[in-house]
Amino acid sequence: MKVLKFGGSSVATPDRVKSVIQIVKPYLGGEPVAIVFSAFGGVTDQLIRTARLAVAWDKSYQQQLAQIEERHLEAVKSLVAVQHQSSVLAHVKVTIHELEDVLQGIYLVGELTARTLDFVMSFGERLSAYIIAAAFRDAKIDAEYLDARTVVRSDKNFGYARIDR
Repeated sequence: MKVLKFGGSSVATPDRVKSVIQIVKPYLGGEPVAIVFSAFGGVTDQLIRTARLAVAWDKSYQQQLAQIEERHLEAVKSLVAVQHQSSVLAHVKVTIHELEDVLQGIYLVGELTARTLDFVMSFGERLSAYIIAAAFRDAKIDAEYLDARTVVRSDKNFGYARIDR
């Protein structure tokens, strides 16, 4: 199995995602390929800032969240044909709602543990990978989103976790 990894700058814009699709095509058709995607460029930092605003009881975290949501919805609209968008947009909205619930909890409790911050940061990869998998399918490439939480386990050293082997 080949494993390809693309960082945030590689998938920072819809045009870069489209370039990644072209880069990946020659690797398809032979042995199985797993492709790992980071969050869209800048999203992880924005998620961290948003969580820090929430823990400081700064309601502007809600505006940051709205920006994160809008960026991902726009990515879907740029990368996925209209006739395939509804299910992808729905998934993004459900995921953003889950993130909103977590941030609201941080805001209400006034606490942001390393574990919770790791969880907040995971939303960037979860959203980008789902959207990019849909973009691959839209480009007639057999692709399936796999939530890494179902296959990767780490130690409990939150903030500095290592993958369990």
